[in-house]
Amino acid sequence: MHVSSLLIVLSLGLPGARGQGVAYPPAPRLSADQLIAYYQEGPAKGAMADAVFLLDQRYAKGYLAGVADAAQGRLWCDTGRVKSLEIDAQVVADLKKLPARARQGDASTLIVAILARRFPCSTPPPGG
Repeated sequence: MHVSSLLIVLSLGLPGARGQGVAYPPAPRLSADQLIAYYQEGPAKGAMADAVFLLDQRYAKGYLAGVADAAQGRLWCDTGRVKSLEIDAQVVADLKKLPARARQGDASTLIVAILARRFPCSTPPPGG
């Protein structure tokens, strides 16, 4: 057995340096307020879009797409009549209308609720 292979095998069998049974913090999620802030259509008037702004905006759009894709066909149904960018804009507009306290909640849950209300499925989801 090569030394590198032996080291890998030994490291897999040893307790982790972080300790066993340690719970990892949950992956970061966005509140609706955070999503709204990141989603901004453009930088402040007269300002140039910097790298942070562009990354935040892409993160928000990717987050929206991921949530929508995960629930599409089960909790909401895309009719094909509205472009994805328009759906995103409608969702963000509806998030902005929520009371401040509600906007502190998990954005994904709120996004799915908005999509389900705006784009209900005409047939029950497969498998119940």
